[in-house]
Amino acid sequence: MRTLIDLIITLCFVSTILTVPAWGQETGPEPVYVVIMNHVEGDTTCREGDAACLASVQYQTVPLPPPGVQLWNAYSVDIAGNDLIYKILLNYTDSAGRKPKLFIEPAGEWWQTYPDPVHGGKAFDKFNYLALGNEFGMQGHAIMYSGINFGWYNSPHTEEGVARKFRDLNFFAGQAYFGGQAVNGGKTFTGGWKLERQGLGDEYAEVVIDHAAYAQGYRISFEDHDGHIKDEPLGINNQHASPFVYRTVYPDGVWMVKIDMNGSVSGNCQGNTPRCETPAEAAARFDRTLQVRASDPDPSKVYFYGFVTHSGGVWNDFNMALPGQPLTGEGLGLKKIMDHIRLRTAGGAKIRFVTPMELAAIFNARNPLPFQLTE
Repeated sequence: MRTLIDLIITLCFVSTILTVPAWGQETGPEPVYVVIMNHVEGDTTCREGDAACLASVQYQTVPLPPPGVQLWNAYSVDIAGNDLIYKILLNYTDSAGRKPKLFIEPAGEWWQTYPDPVHGGKAFDKFNYLALGNEFGMQGHAIMYSGINFGWYNSPHTEEGVARKFRDLNFFAGQAYFGGQAVNGGKTFTGGWKLERQGLGDEYAEVVIDHAAYAQGYRISFEDHDGHIKDEPLGINNQHASPFVYRTVYPDGVWMVKIDMNGSVSGNCQGNTPRCETPAEAAARFDRTLQVRASDPDPSKVYFYGFVTHSGGVWNDFNMALPGQPLTGEGLGLKKIMDHIRLRTAGGAKIRFVTPMELAAIFNARNPLPFQLTE
């Protein structure tokens, strides 16, 4: 028997008919778009001048551990975790029967490793992520290339430090190809704000990051909701993720499409934080998004639900689980929220899986840039 909220959501969608994007060629209720980002962790950074750290290739070479042994910050885990997450997602479909897509955003060490002739490759051994419509992007953690081997130094939390970080990250992401196709989509980035605020402050850190990313050709920021401050929709105020896409525009002509998320979904989350959600919090936020989409007739608003997985977090949750024992962390969270999305889809809610670039394209088509900002 359906719960009361199931009936409410279904009735709302039946009674609300909006226009969908032309490229979707669909009729009926406007969907809530679902964006799933996989945060590929990379390695720890070096202290400046640490010769031993700079000479290490441990991240590139350490193998997967046996069951019951935890391992983070390894290329092997980043690859295996990404494949595991995608394999899980293939068990689900949206309202039109389409499989989920991932926004895969590795750290700099991953981008530097992938094209390396000795240590790289492997990312597409199980799935051709590009052919399957997934998107890769750049994770702007506070690191910059040291110029030696695979070493990365902590980037200074200054304007120049952020600018150099983005130049270095974008350079290495630009070296990655698969089957003659560039791996990095070149339009979406995430990460970095939580660290940059230490030297620049919350609001100014966002300004500096947006300008540095824009200079490298990026136009979409997928970030923890408290990392997006400028031009936030009224009523959001960093208390919770915006349920719809919006755009930040600066006086000098720099602009960025903003996609808010609320961190990962995990059984280990303590709750009430912008860094993660409990499965119950994630399900409630998804339901709220469905309800507000159904009650809002404004076609310019593109409603979505975004969340994050971590390749190491999901892989370790499965690897650490004893035979016959339940998952407890991000593996549990991923399955719980996807099961909830499937439940709502089966109940009649209109849902569509997209990547950030697809979501931004829908938003930009409905909300054209002012003439002076068009490129």
